[in-house]
Amino acid sequence: MGTITESAKAFMPKLSEIRRDFHMHPEVSQHEERTGKKVAEYLKEMGCDEVYENVGGYGVVGVIKGKKTGKVVALRADMDALQIQEMNEVPYKSQNDGVMHACGHDNHMTGLLGAAMLLCERREEIAGTVKLIFQPAEEMSPVGGSRGMLHSGYMDDVEAVFGLHVWPDLPHGKIGVKAGPLMAATDHFTINIHGKTAHGAKPNQGIDAVVLGSQFVMAAQTIVSRKVDPLDNAVVTFGIFNAGTRYNIIAGDCTLDGTVRTLNEDTRAMIEDSMRKTLDGLCLQSGATADINYGHGYPALVNHEEDAELIRNTAIKLFGKDDVVDVKLPAMPAEDFSFYLKEKKGAFVWLGTAKQDQDPVWPLHNSRFDVDEDILWRGSSLLAQTAIDYLNK
Repeated sequence: MGTITESAKAFMPKLSEIRRDFHMHPEVSQHEERTGKKVAEYLKEMGCDEVYENVGGYGVVGVIKGKKTGKVVALRADMDALQIQEMNEVPYKSQNDGVMHACGHDNHMTGLLGAAMLLCERREEIAGTVKLIFQPAEEMSPVGGSRGMLHSGYMDDVEAVFGLHVWPDLPHGKIGVKAGPLMAATDHFTINIHGKTAHGAKPNQGIDAVVLGSQFVMAAQTIVSRKVDPLDNAVVTFGIFNAGTRYNIIAGDCTLDGTVRTLNEDTRAMIEDSMRKTLDGLCLQSGATADINYGHGYPALVNHEEDAELIRNTAIKLFGKDDVVDVKLPAMPAEDFSFYLKEKKGAFVWLGTAKQDQDPVWPLHNSRFDVDEDILWRGSSLLAQTAIDYLNK
């Protein structure tokens, strides 16, 4: 048996076969039935000591026990796909119309299955137990599938959780590591403004919901630019603005739909409070009424410093210092891995997928997103070695 990276490379034909099967048969959140069954079949075939199915929905938990007793560490991969029509013309193109693994979860599952293969043949190096968490419904904000896994009972004895995400903003094969906040909290709001209809030629007889909605959109951006610390990060985005029934009628109603992204709980609470007060002020000034439905989604993903350092050192040991990137700034997308880190120790990293000759580099959630499968052995070896290093520290 060679090094863990040599073994991972030797597994590449199998990993490619697994990944392409997942890619061809994507399933959206809460419908990962086939995916879960395939994961369980692979884990049993690889020799896991225990395999549990239908956990937190269609989730799967595999257990690998080391030759020595000790702590319990978990490795996690998400399973669900997105409602996107794939535009790639490849032999492994999605066979499910309108559904695609556009966020790379096929790679995450394959990488963790590769880690299972590596760990099963290295039990003598494992001083404890490794739990392999295949989680459904990561894309299903605000609920998310991680809470179902956490509350299933299978993670009660887990001390730390590690995971990764393929990342097209990093060069191919690079490992992006950051202690502290890595990804944002995500909240969703819907605002309904109720004004008064009138003839378009007599705006003084109405209460214009379009004007009020526009004022609120601009005022919300001022919250970010004038109330958020310039060294902090926050995003308020309005994705939907619906109003009006006819070109010459003052709109009586307006609906705004959007998202807020933040990196700490104080800023998160301040923006919600400021938006509510701003809306109240507009109504008081204009005579309109309004309601706001403000829902909290995933919290910010905050890596534990000691565990981020551990996985960083593991990556350097495996791939060399040049292939490890110290991430300076967090990203504003959200990840429900954040719920694990609220209750357990651990860390989450990015695995770069952007190749030098690739133009353009398609982003996550794009109908043309794809990866070079050479990253698979890197993800597998990093996850497996991180578990071994954590249990032996």
